[in-house]
Amino acid sequence: MLLAAAAAGPAGLPTAPATADASPVPLRELAAARGLRIGAALADPVALADPGYADTLAREFDMGVSENDMKWGLIHPAPTTYDTAAADAELAFAEAHQMAYRGHNLAWHNQNPPWLLAGPFMRDERIAQLRDHIHAVVGRYRGRIAQWDVVNEALDGVLDPAHDPWSTSIGFPDYLDIAFRAAHEADPDARLYYNDYLDDIPGPRTDRILELVAGLRARGVPIDGVGLQTHTVSRPCDSSCANEQLATMLRYHRLGLEVAITELDVAIPLPATPTDLAEQASVYRTTLQACLLAPNCHTVVLWGFTDAHSWIPSLRPGYGAALPFDENLDPKPAYDALHATLDAPPTAPTCASYASPADAQAALARGDLGTPLLDPDGDGRACAPIDGPGPSVVPTSVPGSTPPASTPVASTPVAATPVSATPALTG
Repeated sequence: MLLAAAAAGPAGLPTAPATADASPVPLRELAAARGLRIGAALADPVALADPGYADTLAREFDMGVSENDMKWGLIHPAPTTYDTAAADAELAFAEAHQMAYRGHNLAWHNQNPPWLLAGPFMRDERIAQLRDHIHAVVGRYRGRIAQWDVVNEALDGVLDPAHDPWSTSIGFPDYLDIAFRAAHEADPDARLYYNDYLDDIPGPRTDRILELVAGLRARGVPIDGVGLQTHTVSRPCDSSCANEQLATMLRYHRLGLEVAITELDVAIPLPATPTDLAEQASVYRTTLQACLLAPNCHTVVLWGFTDAHSWIPSLRPGYGAALPFDENLDPKPAYDALHATLDAPPTAPTCASYASPADAQAALARGDLGTPLLDPDGDGRACAPIDGPGPSVVPTSVPGSTPPASTPVASTPVAATPVSATPALTG
């Protein structure tokens, strides 16, 4: 497995805070020591030609993802034409700097080429289009991409199937089964993810997505994890924010699924004030804390890293300053929060950490950082035995340890244009 083999950090990496006479230890080195990949979306090859942008990206991050250049509209502009030049260049940059890579994405309702939307196409034609595209794109990068977002945002805002070329012609959730199976056929070693928004906190969307992915697992579809986009806004965050995300991650863990923070940014109303920046830093800190505590989270990817290249201002007027580096590539309080959290990660509580079950229950009631780990079945009772098979306490990651491999899922085989000037969409 590509990612697991690379995710374990080398022993003895320096983790002490930087002194005035030394440069800070890069985020990627601190993250590797914690068994974590920390990554960023790559804007495009033009941005990579900027030495400051490229140097900061390569120094701080050990995972990349194309923000737009692997989406259908750019990589498959005509029925028999693929344009992989931009995606190839971005992946080559990552490989040259020892960065793992995520593929994004293979099926979405947005940023599709006009020919794909023209139709009408019969169901068998749509299935062939989907399978051929996935085999071509995943097959081209076989063995080079650690994780794929196979299906992105399959649900609309009211939790119905999104109006896309796939659900309307093939059927829902049939097309997800087909897409995941095709991706597994094209690269059996890649980790396959379903990616969505508002799926990292309790709520109806998370409930619906849990139902969706549980159905995939029940049908033997080769899905390994769920991507938690985590596009959010600045607000004061403390242990309650981390615990809310951690408890949600544990719900996916109970299905045997990994989770990855896939598109993290924290928008601020402009102009940003010092208070806004401090609150933004608290969101970055608590999100990272949740991932470090969760037994099934070993990837955190930011949707960009510098405010000079961010989708937020173009599609959310009045908001911006969403990333840990400003337009001049100077680190912001959000960067400091990420660095400090990786340097001194939270300690995972266990039942043995408390003198009695009553003390553990009190810690859970107070909302102490990490206490959802004391209640892995989510019934509100700390350290109570889980009904059915399994341990009474969720195993937790140990700094420097190799992330645990997910349980394999049996699969059953089923018998580029120039970079657009259109504002990039998230997803």
